[in-house]
Amino acid sequence: MHPAVAIIIAMLSAGIGYANPLLHLPTAILGFPLALGLIAFSSPSPRKAMKTGWIAGSLAAITSMYWIAYPVGVYGGLSWALAIPCPVLIGMFVGAYYAFYTYMLSHAVRVLSPFALCLFSGLLWTSMETAQGAMFTGFPWMTLSSALAFRPEWIQSAAFIGAYGLSGLLVSVTAAILVCRKSHLVKIWAIAVVAFIIILGGVRTSPQQFTNIKKTGEASIGFVQGNINQAQKWNDEYKNTTFKKYLDLSRQITDQSDIVVWPETAMPFYLQDHGIMRTELINFATETKTPILTGAPGYVLHSKGDFSLYNRAYLISPDKKYMDWYDKSHLVPFGEYIPFKSILPLGKLVQGAGDFLPGTDAAPLQSGDLAMGMLICYEGIFPELAQERVEKGANILINISNDAWYGKTSAPLQHLNLVTMRTVEQGRYMIRGTNTGISACIDPLGRVTKTTGLFVDAAVVAKAALLSGETFYHANYKTVTRTPLILTLLFTVWIIINRRINSGGNKYKGIITEHASTLRP
Repeated sequence: MHPAVAIIIAMLSAGIGYANPLLHLPTAILGFPLALGLIAFSSPSPRKAMKTGWIAGSLAAITSMYWIAYPVGVYGGLSWALAIPCPVLIGMFVGAYYAFYTYMLSHAVRVLSPFALCLFSGLLWTSMETAQGAMFTGFPWMTLSSALAFRPEWIQSAAFIGAYGLSGLLVSVTAAILVCRKSHLVKIWAIAVVAFIIILGGVRTSPQQFTNIKKTGEASIGFVQGNINQAQKWNDEYKNTTFKKYLDLSRQITDQSDIVVWPETAMPFYLQDHGIMRTELINFATETKTPILTGAPGYVLHSKGDFSLYNRAYLISPDKKYMDWYDKSHLVPFGEYIPFKSILPLGKLVQGAGDFLPGTDAAPLQSGDLAMGMLICYEGIFPELAQERVEKGANILINISNDAWYGKTSAPLQHLNLVTMRTVEQGRYMIRGTNTGISACIDPLGRVTKTTGLFVDAAVVAKAALLSGETFYHANYKTVTRTPLILTLLFTVWIIINRRINSGGNKYKGIITEHASTLRP
């Protein structure tokens, strides 16, 4: 098998393994780390493995995140000739993580035993995904385990080791497949891991089990999908039409709802300013006796002409004369703000209210018994943000988003999968309200109900339990997230020392030779 075939396997596995509207085979995602492992084990040198791994990782990222071109080309005011390179450049950047993975794995195969190699591959992958979520503002979109979110019974391990930890566990199995002929212990490891994932999934999902999670109440939560054309949303002439549409859809469900949720920036105007639409919204909440949670831009005025903008979620309560709010804390680079603005000659790639600043208060928004941990848009893909919301007392998670930017591409499906992982990690229900879909109710086992279609009007009511208590992952967050990093570092030091002692010799040369004979012509 030529190395190019491994590259193609990596690309195709990512393309159909991660959610997409054409063909989605969740288990195919395992072919991605399997192909990277083949590259690492068969390359004549770690540098060669790094180069080939970068190509494979870049193409896999481009295939999975091709949709990045859509908002830039359709709404960014740029030609497609400039929009198409955007996912290519981002894919090449993301590919660098996989280049590092194959580089380190290629070193490891030369000094580690087969079993230690399996452990290291999983720890290294977990550390890599952690780095993807933290470095350069963070973008953990290609979390491997999220590809399996369509099958809740396969992702229950995330309640104990998190999404990144589950990804690493799966990768260790793919490494075991590659070296199973060299060690019986490796075979036992692979079988044990698969059995653990399957049995745990079965135990937690049938019958329903929430260890240390207690139900403190229940709420009927309505969410409205306005299906507003993104190209018209910020035009002044359409603002009143947008506002009336949300009121009309909400009237269908207020008598059944304890609160109604509208999407991110559902109101394309400054709701804090006194005006006719603000008054109508407050009157609507008062007349229907139903709180409204809606996204809208907000600002803080420092002096005349000097103000700070925020991507905000407002809570309008019928029994209060003031509005509570949450300001989005993790902003989208080049979409909501320009990183390194003083040195980069770039503007925002999509339209909106302006350049936002991040908020600093993650406290839940309170409405009756509801303590709502807010996650606006892609904040839901970051485990540490959901962790913080629950730490501060959230008994339910609310994710409001506007995925209209991405059309009918893979992005809305992938986004839904990623936020689903947060519910399992934290043991909380999540209500997801979007402008054009996919809106849904997700329970603490990752089961998705009340889903809406893409680009349709919808007004839906879901019953969600209000929960307290902690999952193992939440209660031991620092230990669970730091341990893989520490072990990866220790393994790396051991590998470096042994590589120098062996002066390039291959302690387990048989592993390399065996895979080299299958990959190279």
